[in-house]
Amino acid sequence: MSPHLPRDRAHASESPAYSTPPRSAAGGGAGAIRPYADRLRVLDCQVDVLRRIVTRERDGGERRLTPKALQVLLVLVEAQGSVVTREALFERVWPHTMPTDDVLTQAVTQLRKAFGDDRDAPRFIETIARTGYRLLAPAAWLGNHDDDAGTAAGVESGGAGPASAPEPATVRAAPPARPVRTPWIAAAAVLLLGLVAAALWRLPGAMPAAEAGVLALEYRAIASAPEQERLPSLSPDGGTVAFVRAEADGGSRLMLQAVSQAAARVLTEPGPGEADTMPVWSRDGTRIAFVRVSPQGCRFLVVPAAGGEPREVGPCLDGEWSHFDWAPDGRGLVMGGPRSPGGGAPLQRLDLATGRWQPLDYPIARGEVDQLPRYSPDGRWLAFRRNVSLADLWIMPADGGTPRPLTRLRRDIRGWDWLPDSSGVVFSLLAGNPSLWMLRLADGSMQRLSRLPSGNAVHPDVAADDWSMVLEIDLSRSGLFRIRIDGGGDAVPEPVFASSRADTLPALSPDGQTLAFLSDRSMSLQLWLGEVGQPATLRAVEDFEPLPRHPPVWSADGRTLLVLGRAHDSEYLFEVEAATGRPRRLEVPAARPVFATYTGDPAHLLVGVDDGRGRVRAVLYRRADWKVLASEDDVALARYDPGSDALLFSRSSKPGLWRADARLGGIVRIADDRPTPPFYRHWALLDGRPYSLVPEADCPAPWRALLAADRACLSRSGPVLGGSPAVDAQGRWLYLGLPVSQNIDVGWTRLPVPGGKAPARPRASP
Repeated sequence: MSPHLPRDRAHASESPAYSTPPRSAAGGGAGAIRPYADRLRVLDCQVDVLRRIVTRERDGGERRLTPKALQVLLVLVEAQGSVVTREALFERVWPHTMPTDDVLTQAVTQLRKAFGDDRDAPRFIETIARTGYRLLAPAAWLGNHDDDAGTAAGVESGGAGPASAPEPATVRAAPPARPVRTPWIAAAAVLLLGLVAAALWRLPGAMPAAEAGVLALEYRAIASAPEQERLPSLSPDGGTVAFVRAEADGGSRLMLQAVSQAAARVLTEPGPGEADTMPVWSRDGTRIAFVRVSPQGCRFLVVPAAGGEPREVGPCLDGEWSHFDWAPDGRGLVMGGPRSPGGGAPLQRLDLATGRWQPLDYPIARGEVDQLPRYSPDGRWLAFRRNVSLADLWIMPADGGTPRPLTRLRRDIRGWDWLPDSSGVVFSLLAGNPSLWMLRLADGSMQRLSRLPSGNAVHPDVAADDWSMVLEIDLSRSGLFRIRIDGGGDAVPEPVFASSRADTLPALSPDGQTLAFLSDRSMSLQLWLGEVGQPATLRAVEDFEPLPRHPPVWSADGRTLLVLGRAHDSEYLFEVEAATGRPRRLEVPAARPVFATYTGDPAHLLVGVDDGRGRVRAVLYRRADWKVLASEDDVALARYDPGSDALLFSRSSKPGLWRADARLGGIVRIADDRPTPPFYRHWALLDGRPYSLVPEADCPAPWRALLAADRACLSRSGPVLGGSPAVDAQGRWLYLGLPVSQNIDVGWTRLPVPGGKAPARPRASP
């Protein structure tokens, strides 16, 4: 990797899903919602509660519900047309568990399919944006059960039914359904809620349920030299910022600057070929730990904040490093580590006295990867990011314990930090352009912070004892370039389309004539198409919001493209007509598609889906009815090779490349070391041969054959933008996104103090 690029590995987790077998035909069990009768009419549909079958009277269609989908329906019936929040549904249908948003979304999707409902024009179930759901259709129980105990017994017995059958002619308005309760369950529920509240573990949904206005902040740039100024770290008292300044020779050094002054001074002087990065202040403000990288390897050092000679405290962990924090006792550093023999990647502690790494002792499932650890200012809690592109924040006691999720976002979190009183956190969330959010732990509420006047806000860092914050202001521009790779000309990048903003994620049509890409050149992110060499043909797809996760994927005939997009505050897979720009949403059953590719069979589609646990699973669907034909866990990105009728894919848990047949069978590993997990998108296919663009020490953009020794350095100005390589069918030109200007400044802002007065300083850690 390039020595001046801090490495934050992008792994995905693959632990098994948590599930509870149903104890009754109605999805019963302790705490299950109790039906009033065994049949329910909802508009023009009848629900056989015991058999969990919905029959549509208008067309005679039938569909069986899962136990949890039926339970969701009973809660909505109980509400009698009122809005039921997602949190309430989680508490009623999934008590005493930590479910993901997707389980509820899938349950509602199944109900809509059973009723033949349309999400965009609902007659049965209405989605209340960022809040929950409401049953629009009138509901009535069929029959009359005066013996409530008999009804409950019928449900709990696994479908034996009540003692006497209901009279079909009797129709009663649906009263509130009642949960089955026992004294110890009720007491346990009260105790659990009390413990959760005491521990401040509330779980906001995928997006905030109710945004209480944007929190207005005043930002100002405090370090804005022409060089890149990255990874700012604010002293505990909020008076001084340490940051990384990139040098022209590819190295970097640490700088110190008072937040009220414009001049910065040099803190570290790395030697030739060395680069210093990732400064972190100690809790007492006297020391700064950082990483020094050289061609011989990397190591952790500590330098006095007042200046002086750094001392080495330990090596990098297996030659790698990522974001880290000081332990509360000041005697160690804690960082995300590599995968353990058990399959997970737990947090690791570097003992400063011995220079040895040791994994923290806490439960972590196979495939889970923990990064970006930060201790709360009061020293009580350790929180971290679990997974990367489908990430969430988790928390556990500082001295060890079982982690609990703070969020259910499953999105790309680009840095975060605690508030000074440990009452919440600020984090950068990538959903389109990066945005800053504040999460309050007491009630789980989230509030968006005001946007920067220009640029993107990432890597926020809050002073431990002062209500102020620094952050990266990313003003970088990128462009689309093509490079000759057939030896018929100079391997010099030449621009494809001129732009003054960020163009990225190019995809070349099969005939090599049309380039599709994503760009914010219109001041908003859009999908663009244009003929190569003819800038006058550029056109944007209107009324469509793409997601900048992966490049579009062309069909073999060049008529359509698969593109990830957003609509109604949700993420979907779209098929866009190249000629008209008309997008059509594909009814993929998965709640959140992550990538997609055509296969050799037009009746099939391979889609990477969020499995609900922060990991990606590749699913081969039959498009006619979206039947699952095959699947494979832990697939970060897959591409189809028409020449060999094969699928190639990378994983986010381990380096290498895998090959499967077009039906996702016969999987074999064909490359061991590239692409690496942080660069799982940095590879391309040429005549069936895989090539890597993973940055190397002497070249940030190498074009390396994975199964041979061939290599060329395409650019030394900066690494290839993620997911960008595209090769024409003749193997002449490689299209990719490259940085045009890497202008990153350090910004500063003051945060609002709760109650409008200065809070008491957090107690000092021992």
